This record gives sequence, C-alpha cells and structure tokens, in this order.
Amino acid sequence: MRTTRAALAVILAGVLVAGCGADGDGGPDKSGAGRGEGAHGSLAKLTVPAAYDSGRGWDQVLDWVPEDAAADPVATDGETVAYLVRSGDGYAVQARDGATGEVRWTGAPYRTPPMAPDAPGAVEIPGVGIVRQGGRTYVVVWATGERTGDALGKSEDVVQVGIYPADASGGSVAPLHRVSVTVDTQESAVEVRDSGAGLLIMWRDAGHHSAALDMESGKVTRYDDAAALIPGCESTTCLDSRAVAVTVKGPVINGAQGGMGVPDGWRGEDVAPEGVEAGRTFVSGEQNGTLTGVHDGRFVARWRQAGDSGASVRSAHDLADGRLLASTACEEDGQEPELPPAASPNGAYLAQGTVLFDVKAGKGLCLAGDETRRSVRIGAVSDSGTAYGVTYPESSARSVVELDASTGSPKVLPEGTLLPAATLDGAALFTQRENGTGLRLSVRLEK
Repeated sequence: MRTTRAALAVILAGVLVAGCGADGDGGPDKSGAGRGEGAHGSLAKLTVPAAYDSGRGWDQVLDWVPEDAAADPVATDGETVAYLVRSGDGYAVQARDGATGEVRWTGAPYRTPPMAPDAPGAVEIPGVGIVRQGGRTYVVVWATGERTGDALGKSEDVVQVGIYPADASGGSVAPLHRVSVTVDTQESAVEVRDSGAGLLIMWRDAGHHSAALDMESGKVTRYDDAAALIPGCESTTCLDSRAVAVTVKGPVINGAQGGMGVPDGWRGEDVAPEGVEAGRTFVSGEQNGTLTGVHDGRFVARWRQAGDSGASVRSAHDLADGRLLASTACEEDGQEPELPPAASPNGAYLAQGTVLFDVKAGKGLCLAGDETRRSVRIGAVSDSGTAYGVTYPESSARSVVELDASTGSPKVLPEGTLLPAATLDGAALFTQRENGTGLRLSVRLEK
C-alpha cells in the first residue's frame, strides 16, 4: 500500500497552492474541483534536496490534524496524492494529480465510528492508503471505533473501511464498498496495511488475528488461527503464528518461531537467498525467514545468516511465487523499529529501514552502522535510484542524507533540508508539522 507514515519525516498536510499560488475555501467544493483547506498564499519556503525545485509545485494544509496524531492521513502511488479534509461533521477523501495539484475527485462525507473510551495508544484519526489489486487501483480510508450495542447486543470494536476507485472524477464520489470489521483493541492498537492483494487488518487478542479485505467485492476473510493453516506443523512450534500478507493462493504465514510461506503455495526454505540457514535447523524447532513488509506485490524478508555470526540477510521477493529478486547481508542492532517498505514510482527500487534493493539489477545494499558509522534508514527513493534517509539512532543529532543506489555512499545534506516523505513521478512529497495548527503537505517538482 502506498501510504506515508510518521516515522522518519512524519507526513502530511493542507492549503492548495499550484504554481505560484491559489485561493483556499476551507474545504472541498461540491464539484470536486475544490482548492483545498486553509489559508491562501504563495508556496511555502522549503529547503529541499538539490534534485527538486523549491519554487515549483503545490501545497495543502490540513489544520484539523491534532499535534499528537498517531499517523498522518495521506497516501500516494507516485501519480495521485490522496488525503482527508474535514467535511461537515465527518471527513472526505480528496485526490489530486501529483504533478499539477489539480483535484481529480472528492469523496462523499465519511463519518467515523465513535472512539472507544479505553482504546490504547496515541490519538486515533482516520487513515488513508492506496492499494492495487487485480490491475486496478483503489483509495481506502479507515477508522477504528466502537459500534454501539442495543438491548440485545453488546458494543464492539470495529474498523470501518471505505473503498473508492482511484480513477474516479467529480465531487461527492460514493465508495464502492463500506465495510465494518470486528476487532479487539484491548491488547494492542490495530494495524492496517497492504496485504499484497487488498487490505490487511491486524490486531492482537489472546493471539494474533488478521482480516483480509478484497477491494473488488468488499469480502472479508478472517485468519484467527493461522497455525491451523500450516500443514503438519506441531502446535508448540506454530502457536501464535500470524497471517501477514495475502496472495491469490492464500495467506502468507509468519511462523511464531520463524519460517514463512503460503500453505498451498511457496515455502520460505524454497526461496531463501544464498548464505542463510534454511529449513528447520534448531532443536527448538525454529525455522528461518520472516516477512517484514509488503509493498505493491513484493515483500522484504529477514533471515539468519549461516554459521555462528548471528548476522542477518535481507532479501526482496515477488509475493505471488516467492521468487527471489535481490539480497544482501546486513547485520543490524536488533533495536531498530520496523518501517513500512518504500519504493520508487517505477518499481525499480525497494527499501526498508537500512536496506535498499535494486530489484531490476538483483542487487542489495546494506546501510546498517558499525563501530565508526551510524545507520542510515531509507524513507524514499526516486526512479533514478537516488535514496533519501536519516541517520539513526535518533537520540543523537539526526542528519538527512542522500545516496545513489549504484554507489551506496551517503552524503549529508545541509542542515534544515527536508526529507522526502515519498517520491512521485517527477516530484517528491514533503510534510511538516505546523506547530499545533495541523500538517502541511508540499509537492515539489524535479528540476
């Protein structure tokens, strides 16, 4: 799923200003050609990487987004930028042409379910993403809340999802499907992400649970006992396994003690890169290979390297058949929180955290630190193979860096340079918190 997350640069925001400037009207207009939300004015003054023109592009400010929001409601597939604006007592999805800033369509009002009073975590706001399935692209919006019970039924936690065609036009576009998925938020927050063949909702309640949502039909398939799907696997080995992605042949299961695969399809030991421990090699029953992220029909995995070094191998694969696309040895400190994968709009490059893959050339690059060098975590990569990231850990002064995938040599950018939250076809998306007054989304074109 093409969605920006608040991890490296934190994403999102709001006042349309295409070219030199445009008026704002406080929200989308009824025709779908709205000019955005917030004050009008010229383009925000930004310090951006040298490949981008700070004077060409457009801005959008969303003044409703709270300062402590858990994530930012914006997504891009490299061509379209979709985000949420306020609409009456709810929200509306708005989609713009990434290059011109022209509003392509605005959705009908989306009303979120009421927030459960005891839900854990930071402030929840609706999320938005872009998902591809069956050759078609969809914009999805979701929110977690509580479906109120009645005299006979109890209240229950739900994730409410609206599915829109990305190629829609006009105003008040109705969703193709409105779906509510029953979940439980007592033990953990709910995670919504690209399944590889639709949308995947994941949560924990006395074990791992997943629900796959089909974009075409709106059908929900639940995986409440992933261990039962693994043929011939002992319960002690498979207990607490979880469905982490979906293919046309079924779900991809991550084993609780390692190992991954599709029960009626590919197996991790058959698609493992060279130099890793494959299969069941430990007395404890551990297997090797863990899927760590999915992006547009491909996934990234982590493996234990063969031998006693304790190092890892990272790899990129095709989700449908598990086919290996690229790999690299990469020893990590084990304390790095996992980030969603990022990819170039043309699909030639795929990154997650400290690894960057050139999937066309079949090469991988490790950017993990060592005794003398800090790690670099990739947040975005362009079609030309220029990657942008930040140094890690964040406890020390953070620097924005860029590097060429062909050389792998990071270059620190001048202080104050913004990290692209995502790359588009011929542009980049930048986001800034507005000091308690919302979020600013800025697209700047390549020179």
